[in-house]
Amino acid sequence: MMGGMGLLRSFHELNLSAAQQQQLHTILSNARAQAETKRPGGASDMMALANPGDPNYAAAVQAAKKRAADRIQKASDLKLQLYNVLTPDQKTQLSKRMADWKARMAQRADGPKGQPAPANR
Repeated sequence: MMGGMGLLRSFHELNLSAAQQQQLHTILSNARAQAETKRPGGASDMMALANPGDPNYAAAVQAAKKRAADRIQKASDLKLQLYNVLTPDQKTQLSKRMADWKARMAQRADGPKGQPAPANR
């Protein structure tokens, strides 16, 4: 699926009302403020992750997995909040744009003129 910035770019193409634009702005501002106040993890976790021999390595790996899962969940929740601001017609337009984007990405992966992309060496 399209990343966060691509999703926002698609929203700009949906002729949002002023009220919708304000709602999106508020949602994004709140998410930004939350992200700035909650920066989990620290240098000690990063140092432990760099050294499998560190006695805290297993705990650091578990903490990193949890932070990654939390980050994915927060991103998903944010996208859902943004999506719920749209009207049914705008949701339909967005779905079409996403499908078009996916088709373009698949075409790029196939290379020029339908030829498979060269294998990486």
